[in-house]
Amino acid sequence: MYLHIDQLAKSFPHEESGTWEVFSDVDLSIQENEFVSILGPSGCGKSTLLSMVAGLESISKGTIQLENEDVKTPGPDRGMVFQQPALFPWLSVIENVKFPLKHLSKQEQEERATKYLQMVHLSRFKGAYPHELSGGMQQRVAIARALAMDPKVLLMDEPFGALDEQTRHILHDELMKIWKETKKTILFVTHSISEAIKLSDRVVVMGTRPGRIIADIPIDIPRPRQRDDEKVIAKEREVMDLLEGEINKVLKEELQYENRA
Repeated sequence: MYLHIDQLAKSFPHEESGTWEVFSDVDLSIQENEFVSILGPSGCGKSTLLSMVAGLESISKGTIQLENEDVKTPGPDRGMVFQQPALFPWLSVIENVKFPLKHLSKQEQEERATKYLQMVHLSRFKGAYPHELSGGMQQRVAIARALAMDPKVLLMDEPFGALDEQTRHILHDELMKIWKETKKTILFVTHSISEAIKLSDRVVVMGTRPGRIIADIPIDIPRPRQRDDEKVIAKEREVMDLLEGEINKVLKEELQYENRA
């Protein structure tokens, strides 16, 4: 298996209980060129899981392997796109994309950055600065920067969550084109059921308290997918039914805590 997560657990020290268990016993295998989304209620650990695959969070228990190599620290084989673009405001668009390419010659940096800016349709803005771009354009620069590293896996943590609906739908289509062209393996975290169904080959649903995988659902619907397609609606309902119980569990626990306080 291309990316393999085995018996993964994450916990933090906690003042009251001694240990806060974010999730435990997470097993997940992803094939090369697969697009997999992770859904779940707040607090289930989906973003923490993605950060662990990126090497940004330590592993409490278990293993993560990419092509049979252990993942423990960040590396160029994994590119990360966050909810906020995290661009350097003092650098131009093309300089932002070149930033992780310092190991290449100047000519190679220029060629690669230009290639991926063209892919996200921003080559004419290469001399602009982040504050001169819309939120959607900034996120496209962030995607180009991650792709320019030529990673084996593209990790995306709610990359469109802060954007308006219209821009989000446009970027969905752009991401699908990029995925088909680059054949990257993508692990995508989102709160949106419709977004996950529209984009993914599989949707992994996480429960909470503690976080764990409660379902791994194949999305065997031909692309492009339309919201009014009966098959899409049925899949959304299937995922919502799974999530509803987990969300209610979180709300119930929060109310009990407030009543005790």
